Amino acid sequence: MPILKDFRYHAPVSVDEALALLRKCEKPVVLAGGTFVLNTLKKTAAYPTDVIGLRKIAPLHGIRDTARETAIGSMTTLAEIASSPVIREHFAVLAEAAARAATTPLRHMATIGGNVASRFFWVDLPVVLMALGAKAAWSGVKTKKTLTIEDFLALTGQEARGILTEIVLPKSGLTGVYFRHTQTIEVDVPIVAIAFAARRQADAVKDVRCIVNTTLSRPVRLAGTASYFETTDIKKWKAAEAAEALRGDLQQSKLDDYRLHCLCADLELLIGKFKQT
Repeated sequence: MPILKDFRYHAPVSVDEALALLRKCEKPVVLAGGTFVLNTLKKTAAYPTDVIGLRKIAPLHGIRDTARETAIGSMTTLAEIASSPVIREHFAVLAEAAARAATTPLRHMATIGGNVASRFFWVDLPVVLMALGAKAAWSGVKTKKTLTIEDFLALTGQEARGILTEIVLPKSGLTGVYFRHTQTIEVDVPIVAIAFAARRQADAVKDVRCIVNTTLSRPVRLAGTASYFETTDIKKWKAAEAAEALRGDLQQSKLDDYRLHCLCADLELLIGKFKQT
């Protein structure tokens, strides 16, 4: 069984204190829920000198709701998101995705910040957040800024050195759907997933976002597929046409036939759901 090596542990009580440690420490790593970091520490060759735990930073916890948007602190657990009345009312697809990610014990440890900031290709929440138009509040060691999830995931090197403080979701009236496929049991990590969000207007949809988690790269935005749904009346949606658009969007994705088949089947289910409502 792998054994952890020695490191210095820090428990700052403010974001500024945590950022100061990030600047000061030689090889720091940030610890949120710990479900990813602890496993990484057992395997990595580039071992950290310091671990900076975020659990005691109160402003990073909890869900803050206003008339226009909902902000989720980065240390809010997946279990808290899945059970939140606010999230379930306004962003049901996010609550569903959080409820289906991992096992119950892990959902009570894993945080939304860790899920997104890990930048692992196979995590569940980034595609859903992108579909909902969420933004990431980022406190870097040199600057603070608000980024789209897409731009946040693209940060690398020194740019990515900092702390994700919250996820902000606009209340834009989008209806969302999330499909995920696993290789074994349902709570396993996905091998492919797709998130869809749109605003329903009579027999049409607007502001369509269709995002695929290929698990081979960062999330892929399906512009052609979104355009098909947005420019075609719901009553005229056809699974074969939507699948053709999807395959066109994913030509460079290196997805195998099985994963593509799963996504095409998801679009058929999505079409059926919208036609029934």
